[in-house]
Amino acid sequence: MARVHSRTGMVAGPFSPPVSQLALRPLALAVHSALLTLVLGAGAAWAADAPATPDETTLSEIKVLGQQDKASTEHTGSYTTKQMATATRMGLSIRETPQSISVVTRQRMDDMGLNSLAEVLVQSTGVTVQENDSERTNFSARGFSIGNYQIDGVAVNSGSNALFDTAIYDRIEIVRGATGLVSGNGDPSATINMLHKRPGKELAASAGMTVGSWSKVRLEGDISAPLNADGSIRGRVVVAGQNRHSYMDLYKERKLVGAVIVEADLTPDTLLTAGIDYQKNTPKGTSWGTTPLFFADGTPANMPRSFNMAAKWSSWERAFENKYVYLEHRFANDWKIKAAYGRLDSSSNGKLFYGGSGYPKRDGSGLEVWSGAFPYDEKQDNFDLSANGTFPLFGRQHDLVLGVNGWKRTGTTNETLLPDPLPYATRIPDFRNWTGDVPEPVLTRTGARDVATTKQSGAFVATRINVMDNLKVLAGARVSKWETYNNRYDAKGNFVKRSSAYKTDDVVTPYAGVVLDVSKNTSLYASYTDLFKPQNLKDKNNAFLDPITGSNVEAGVKSAFFDEALNASFAVYEARQDNLGEEDKSVPLTFVLPDGSRPYVSTGKGTKSRGYEAEVSGSPLSGWQLFAGYTHSKSKTGKGVVTNTIQPTNMLRASTTYRLPGALQNITIGGGVNWQNEIYTTATLPNKTKIRVSQGSYVLANLMARYQITPKLAATLNVNNLFDKTYFRRVGFYNGGYYGEPRNVALNLRYQY
Repeated sequence: MARVHSRTGMVAGPFSPPVSQLALRPLALAVHSALLTLVLGAGAAWAADAPATPDETTLSEIKVLGQQDKASTEHTGSYTTKQMATATRMGLSIRETPQSISVVTRQRMDDMGLNSLAEVLVQSTGVTVQENDSERTNFSARGFSIGNYQIDGVAVNSGSNALFDTAIYDRIEIVRGATGLVSGNGDPSATINMLHKRPGKELAASAGMTVGSWSKVRLEGDISAPLNADGSIRGRVVVAGQNRHSYMDLYKERKLVGAVIVEADLTPDTLLTAGIDYQKNTPKGTSWGTTPLFFADGTPANMPRSFNMAAKWSSWERAFENKYVYLEHRFANDWKIKAAYGRLDSSSNGKLFYGGSGYPKRDGSGLEVWSGAFPYDEKQDNFDLSANGTFPLFGRQHDLVLGVNGWKRTGTTNETLLPDPLPYATRIPDFRNWTGDVPEPVLTRTGARDVATTKQSGAFVATRINVMDNLKVLAGARVSKWETYNNRYDAKGNFVKRSSAYKTDDVVTPYAGVVLDVSKNTSLYASYTDLFKPQNLKDKNNAFLDPITGSNVEAGVKSAFFDEALNASFAVYEARQDNLGEEDKSVPLTFVLPDGSRPYVSTGKGTKSRGYEAEVSGSPLSGWQLFAGYTHSKSKTGKGVVTNTIQPTNMLRASTTYRLPGALQNITIGGGVNWQNEIYTTATLPNKTKIRVSQGSYVLANLMARYQITPKLAATLNVNNLFDKTYFRRVGFYNGGYYGEPRNVALNLRYQY
């Protein structure tokens, strides 16, 4: 038998969750049944509705959901929110929080057809979205990768974050910069918090169908209802199913999403929430690398956007199941305590074939095959206990929050063998007429496994002192513990050895901020925090790099207008990091460590990321929703060498909608623009010469239009990449590039009861 071929930089990791098939089968059936019922019900109701006229109220009645707070964005029609807690846990407005914040609301996701976390972030201020291949997507901000993710404020760190479907979420909150106070370790990039939709005390339901380019079909269903007479117990079910092909040859994907959430008012002041989310992505024709940039003679290859040297059966199937329970109690003195527990089970089953090695020749030959199998299961337990409220001091009321939180993640990689000999050739005979018809191998699991465990826990406290009516000072600190290790077991389940062990205790992360109101609508702010992040990167001698340390400072101005219907901000920042790891380019591309990963090297002391950001979001006028964000960011080592050149220095993200007045009030029009400047890196020509490769600056334009057919039924059209711009989202990875999507169109019909 031949051991799985592990190629450079392509190491199995925490990609998704292990889910019991017996447990999921009833959920999957329930999802299908609920979706079918909702869609058929919507069709019947559509037939019963009379067409709307310009004199009628053309929007369905807004259902007021029970137990909602100021942060909820569903049914508001807004591109902003009045409150958020991701940064400090204090439930402050955006203007009161001394950090850069973006909120992608339910309305903006619906308007622009943003159905995955990756689609949300590609239209968010300062976030870079780049793919290694069809299944692996990376997010970065302020020159650093994003590694902190939350659901309802509770940490989740599954490697399938990019795939998370947005159907089940009310909003996505993005805090840029460091959030070490409540998150613990991390980069000064951003924290992504996905917040669930919630059930209401009145019956409400919706159903939607989307058809689009490349045979895309998406169905959604959503029902919220009281479960007893007074609505003190209420539930919500959200389901979505999607099939799509792609601009890439051979590639297609099926996705199933479901969520159930129940809320119960145990007392007028005590709320119990329990829920479960499920998602499964099943792709075929999965790529495992990029499109070649050069022919074997060193000339530009200029391959078509449809290039894909995958086998038809090549797949990286992933699933996750997130179970959670929250208990929240409000005391008479305005204090609140909340306990949260979440269990994220994820699984990944990669079985890959891709002609990504070598350089293509003009006669169609020259490409060799990478193949491998990567079964991976992960379990993550997350807990969070916090209390916040006010206390009197010197004749004023002040805010205080304190808590403990942490998580334990255990990932299991099961040793899997490909057959020997392989049932297919290891060379692509002719890429010009590739069909993907390759015999599918039968895999063998030896029983041996590697179990990687990572644990983090910590306690934090922060206060906001109301020094004067217009001056607030925030101060706090967190004490964290971190441990990681890898255990190897043989085929009989016997422990073999422990490796990659690292542990640190009592790391203190201070936090300070100040907010000065200079007028009724405008505030100046500044904040500071230290940074600490253990690295799981190793050098060429297979030794861990030292932890990242440093500091993050930010200052800016924020304004809120029209009763906080419109928020605007401008910020400057500097993040300093020591021991930041980057790929070691002194070793050949074929060199890998024993675990299959690439070696890294520390950039030393004084790595800095500096920049500024500006954003506006909300409603400047009745019927007009607006979002626009501009970012400038540049990173340099302590020696002044520019780093992270694969990320753009300047980016603009903008989108807007306007509901026409008077006789045309049934029509909403809108669109958006994404612009970024050049990105570049170094690639290797066939003769081993190093060469700079780049993607020049480009603009992508999007359009949307909605027609309110009846008070309850609407049709929305989205056109992305309107001018069909050809561009790479990433260049240089394995001497190739990953194309962005060509022009594509989607039409959505949504019925709201």
